[in-house]
Amino acid sequence: MDSDSDHETLSNARDQWKRSTTALERVHQTIEQTTSAKTASDIAEEALVSEPTARKHLNSLVEVGTATAIEDGTGTTYTRNEDTLLYQRIRDLSTDYSRETLIEKVQIMKQRIRDFEDTYDAVSPEDLATSLGDSPPEGAWEAVSEWQTTERNLHIAQAAINYSRARDLGAATQ
Repeated sequence: MDSDSDHETLSNARDQWKRSTTALERVHQTIEQTTSAKTASDIAEEALVSEPTARKHLNSLVEVGTATAIEDGTGTTYTRNEDTLLYQRIRDLSTDYSRETLIEKVQIMKQRIRDFEDTYDAVSPEDLATSLGDSPPEGAWEAVSEWQTTERNLHIAQAAINYSRARDLGAATQ
């Protein structure tokens, strides 16, 4: 593919996205993909909307907890609300998977963590990271990252199990 063809493909995809979604949906999708704070202007450009439209929808998303506004001396930037995303992930897991399946996944992750502990003679990914010298074993830094991700996913899966149980108990008492 040449660059003209790439540009045309990208342009067509952007046009299709704009035709098939509302301005609010595009701003919402953009903020959910944002991992660092951005200005309303930056988000407007990515979401294919005007800056006033982006600012209006961003302020609405802040009100409902989907986005966070960060005020500093030079203006306002916006980012996704990590707590809201975490809650959505927990809720989705508790809905998409049975309690038994989640428990199986928790057991697998716990075993993976024990494997990291045994392999690297460390009690945590932070312990492993601080023990790595100038010439770490091949794959050690990747192991730190995978271990951290496994721990996070373990806690999220456990929270999904608890969320599901609390929801079931709440329904039983009503």
